[in-house]
Amino acid sequence: MPTAGLTGRPFRRAPAGPDDVGVTGLRVAVVGGGIGGATAALALRRHGVDVAVYERRDTVPPVGSGLGLAGNGYRVLADLGLGPALDATGAPISAMLLLGPDGTEIARYDTGRLLGMRRADLVRIVLDGLGTGVVHHGRECVAVDVGSDTGSDTGTDTGTDTGAGTGAGTDTGTGTTRPVVRFADGSSTEADVVVVADGLRSRVAAAVATRPPLRPSGMSALRGFIDGRGLPGHLAADQNAWLGADRHLLSYPVDQHGTVNFAAFVPRPAGSADEWSFRVDPEVVRGAFAGWDPDTAAILAQAREVYRYDLADRDPFAPWARAGVVLLGDAAHPMLPHMGQGANQAIEDGAVLAALLDEAGGPADVADRLAAYEATRRPRTDRVQGQSRRNGERFAGARHPTSGGENDDLSWVYGYDAPAAGRDAAAAFRPV
Repeated sequence: MPTAGLTGRPFRRAPAGPDDVGVTGLRVAVVGGGIGGATAALALRRHGVDVAVYERRDTVPPVGSGLGLAGNGYRVLADLGLGPALDATGAPISAMLLLGPDGTEIARYDTGRLLGMRRADLVRIVLDGLGTGVVHHGRECVAVDVGSDTGSDTGTDTGTDTGAGTGAGTDTGTGTTRPVVRFADGSSTEADVVVVADGLRSRVAAAVATRPPLRPSGMSALRGFIDGRGLPGHLAADQNAWLGADRHLLSYPVDQHGTVNFAAFVPRPAGSADEWSFRVDPEVVRGAFAGWDPDTAAILAQAREVYRYDLADRDPFAPWARAGVVLLGDAAHPMLPHMGQGANQAIEDGAVLAALLDEAGGPADVADRLAAYEATRRPRTDRVQGQSRRNGERFAGARHPTSGGENDDLSWVYGYDAPAAGRDAAAAFRPV
């Protein structure tokens, strides 16, 4: 396989320890500083890769939704040294209860290692792990020019910053180009690899593939946080899901101070505009579950700020990588929330991608490794995405997700070891 980088030298020059960064010669630009992009950046940095993260927002927004950091996602972040911070912030959840609208228990499951968290808290923990000077806030990416691996593996990086979109990367002087990230202010930057991690509605994923159109699920999620310290113990400690004929309500704790997240899944209003999220009157969610179990009324009575998210995913597609630009997280495989795996799968992506880019050679070798990343991840994300759709259909029919099929045993989800999968995939590139 090629061993020379764009400078004519192998990218890797020295082994990288946990705090040793920028020693591989490979430069990676990450578009999007959410959970997936931040995890990829941290994992790459642990492998000694020079990483820069470009995030359009000026800060991590203090509001947002809750999420469940499952065992498969926690394993990755703990491997990156974040376990203590996660344990000190998140709320451990030991059981998931499925209930009827009147509170009748349908089933109870052991959740294994599951931490309820605010999404913003998780993003901050991962970004803090990156240290200073890595994340550049207020940098809105508007285009990515793909590179080319058709030239020589040797040459000199020009380091030019043209600021104009051309549709092709920056020429290194040998016929080989590097991808270029272009920003709303007219500036640009180049890298050996650009990771597109800017979400479901990515503005720049089209540089890699023509993605299928968004597939609306017909459901909206009404989300918010409440102070759960006055709630019965099981509501403040467990994950509870009340299932009705065409709607369901989920609640779980997200910190160690009594905050409870709720997510109410209801039919999307007919004729509503295609919007990602916006604030709604709390009476909307209270009315949607009027007459249900008194526990649901106790939760929703405290709702003050409620945001509506219209749910959609995309059919699986390929490719995920092209000429040094690669998709990650929701930009590659957006999924419905009915397995609680969207963030966890993005975290897994970051671990596998970083393991494969460790010890990368020149552009052709990078291209092969990005193809291996897609080949490693796609079968799994396709399966999780499909199961998330089926769970949504089962929930909508007031049937719990263990009513048959592959979801009866979830060890394939939570037991997955993404760092190990990445190492196994990378082993194929080492000389025998």
